[in-house]
Amino acid sequence: MQEQRPEFPKHWLKKIERLLASGQKRKALKYLDGIIENHMPLFWDLPEVREEREQAIRLRIQLLREWRMYSEALAFLCLESFIHPDNVSAQAVRDRLISFYRLRQTRQRPKSQVNADLTNAWPGVAGMHDLKAILERDVILPLQQPELFRRYKLDLPNGVLLYGPPGCGKTHIARKLAERLRFTFKEVKPSDIGSIYVHGTQGLIRKMFDDARASTPCMLFLDELDAMVPKRDDAGPYIPGEVNEFLTQLNESWKNKVFVVAASNLPQKIDSAVRRPGRLDKKVFVGPPDIEARKELFRMYLEGRPQQRIDLLACAEMTENYTCAEVKNLVEEAARTALGGRRDMELADILQAIASNKQQHGPDDIEKYRSALD
Repeated sequence: MQEQRPEFPKHWLKKIERLLASGQKRKALKYLDGIIENHMPLFWDLPEVREEREQAIRLRIQLLREWRMYSEALAFLCLESFIHPDNVSAQAVRDRLISFYRLRQTRQRPKSQVNADLTNAWPGVAGMHDLKAILERDVILPLQQPELFRRYKLDLPNGVLLYGPPGCGKTHIARKLAERLRFTFKEVKPSDIGSIYVHGTQGLIRKMFDDARASTPCMLFLDELDAMVPKRDDAGPYIPGEVNEFLTQLNESWKNKVFVVAASNLPQKIDSAVRRPGRLDKKVFVGPPDIEARKELFRMYLEGRPQQRIDLLACAEMTENYTCAEVKNLVEEAARTALGGRRDMELADILQAIASNKQQHGPDDIEKYRSALD
């Protein structure tokens, strides 16, 4: 008898995001549990199941830790580690939780301090739980527990490339990641290393890395990387030397406690040698904010402005695929309308701004950004 193939509910992640945005945490977790148990059985090892199941499990663990539901997270991680012993990230989080319970029993550290280490919270980054879970798994855990990853002969990431549409908060995510890691944050833009002198940029690239090495552990954030190290075949006569200098400095930069995070809207235009493993090891897509993040963006941008009671969830629901920058623009447009009438801002003002300012990137455009490195 042929094995029955699972069918996933369409848009299951969108439904969970909406439940979270409306404050229905228990309902969101119950729905996510049902997705995992009914549509992604543990013992199913079909390719079409694996990716969806990994995303759902990643999200579940992220939420349990954010909500301090450590016992539930530990039970789930123990089962996942048993079923899939090659899941090193699950083992890493499991070991941290086990250590937490042992420390709490012996009272070697204040409970509040241990909890702060385990919540996996990102102050200032609302929603985007799946993105945060990916960074936790691929960046934070390997840097926080290098011994475990070395035991499995897994290298620490040398660097990360954040890519996606403009205005989606890649710089903000990088800053918050540096805070999570407690690293010095240094931001560099293409204009910072530009020079009118021949080979002048090469010297500035060396200085950029020297400055980072003087402030270790340091996150060196490179904005618009495609403008710094474009493909050498398509560039001018001095670009190959600049790219070569960048590669020399980038090689094994983490051994000098310099963690490179770069951002780009056009990752396909970055020289391929920069993007290969051993240099920028991890590529993470940063798309438009989800509904929970959009709700928080509206709250933040409306704060302090004269306003009536505005339904933030309704605003978030009507702005799917709007970027952070576009949400800010909507609020400013609504504020101008209210200012013209010398009155408080209303939901109608925001609705009018939405009708007049369609999102720049539709679903097809976003998918093109997502698949730019395929």
